[in-house]
Amino acid sequence: MNTALTISDVFQSPQSLHCAQKIKEWIDGNTFYTKQHLIWNIGVTNAENLLNIESTVRHDMTCKHWRYWNNDSFKDAMETLRKLNKSPNVIKSPYNDYASKGSYVFIYKTIIPHDSRLFHTLHT
Repeated sequence: MNTALTISDVFQSPQSLHCAQKIKEWIDGNTFYTKQHLIWNIGVTNAENLLNIESTVRHDMTCKHWRYWNNDSFKDAMETLRKLNKSPNVIKSPYNDYASKGSYVFIYKTIIPHDSRLFHTLHT
């Protein structure tokens, strides 16, 4: 009987792995090609701020897609965020709110801002 667990087995909850996989599949289904100069912005927030962020993002004319997922806890949401930030076309949203300790992960696709370092890196 093998009862030994690795540290990664202890710290990874099935909910966060499942949510990260669902989000990754949604990203892959809504990314048509990589040279379109669009980037996915991702963040964590609570239920009170989620509607304000959604309203702000949806009023932006450059927003292409918007969706959010609820996790069981702030820890699960941060684990989901950590996994998705490893993708080359995903960056942290300026509306990200760690201080609220919320369990909602939101994601939206928008153009890369002209004043960002990423834009200048791609166009040099």
